[in-house]
Amino acid sequence: SVLILFASYPAFAGHGFMSAFGNVEWLSEPGRTPDSTWYRLDTWYEEGQLWLAETPQEKFQLALSFAGEKLAEAENMLNVQNTAAAQIATDQYWSYIDRAEQAIATPPGEQEEISQGRVELVERLATALLEHQYVLTIIYTELPKLPLEARSVLREVFTIAQKRYAAVADRLPRKTRGALFFKEEEVRW
Repeated sequence: SVLILFASYPAFAGHGFMSAFGNVEWLSEPGRTPDSTWYRLDTWYEEGQLWLAETPQEKFQLALSFAGEKLAEAENMLNVQNTAAAQIATDQYWSYIDRAEQAIATPPGEQEEISQGRVELVERLATALLEHQYVLTIIYTELPKLPLEARSVLREVFTIAQKRYAAVADRLPRKTRGALFFKEEEVRW
């Protein structure tokens, strides 16, 4: 009778009773998209915000926020079947991920020993890459019937994100990396 009780509750992740991404921050609204004439102004504004950021932490947070917005733009462009604009958005996504990584990089001349504050930022970047992969897997299945070329835009982002995640996660202490295990496994699944 206990089994019947649990069977009446839906499974959240499709492969079990729980998802490691129960608190995932979904993509923001896309704002201006690459098919807009004003998109270049939006990009300049973002660049200006990054330039004005005073600390590496501010630059990191802005870059990560802008990266999420670019994934939302890519989704929007794929929904209207504009593959070229989706590619522009994903290229921008990687540019902002690079900027986030640069903001938390060890300055030249310093030892690679990572401070607690930097560990937290590296963990946030690793978690963001995992969450972005998770969101992409959901988006991928919900896209309208698209040509293979259009779907390959997201597949490419997913593949690169897996590699980038591995490189970022390797910088984390073993205990911190272990805390991401279930998210890693869910993304792999």
